[in-house]
Amino acid sequence: MTTPSILIGIVFVLCLAAPVATRSVGLVTPDDKPAQKWLVPLMFGLSQGIMALLGSALSRLIGHLFTYIADYLVFAMMLVVAVKMFVDSMRILKGKMLYTVTGEKDVFLLTVMAAINTLLMSLTSFRFMPFGWGFPMAVAAAGFLWAFVMTRKAFEPKMIKNTSFIEFSAAVFMVVIAVLYLFTDLIGFKI
Repeated sequence: MTTPSILIGIVFVLCLAAPVATRSVGLVTPDDKPAQKWLVPLMFGLSQGIMALLGSALSRLIGHLFTYIADYLVFAMMLVVAVKMFVDSMRILKGKMLYTVTGEKDVFLLTVMAAINTLLMSLTSFRFMPFGWGFPMAVAAAGFLWAFVMTRKAFEPKMIKNTSFIEFSAAVFMVVIAVLYLFTDLIGFKI
């Protein structure tokens, strides 16, 4: 692997896990127990990794059916994920994606919602998987880091704009990576 492909892979993984940032804001308060402050980021990271493994397993089962259109399928899936992130960023900005969390079950549902993009991209892992079989660990680490950073920040009204910007930026980077994937040989993760 070349240095540009490694850097693109890191940006891709961070963008893929960016929805964790928007869904983990304000989940932990300074009054919470230390275990709670570590449990929430851990749950987000684990859900990212598990969804990546699930998507990869499904991809290995049905990937052979899409061999001839694999590159176009990866490109289309990246665009779908980018559009989903763009729409989510606009909904965050309008205040329509604010969540009330009352227990562990609600946190679990948030972690699953944040990992949907990872599941969608993992469905194309028969053709595109950054870092090979280390991809689930990379996505889990990125999800943990996003949640760790965002749960440590105090919730303020400007956080809504900041998280919307994070998700919008991730969508833009995802489109750029999709174009680089289809039209250049910079990305060395094609399997």
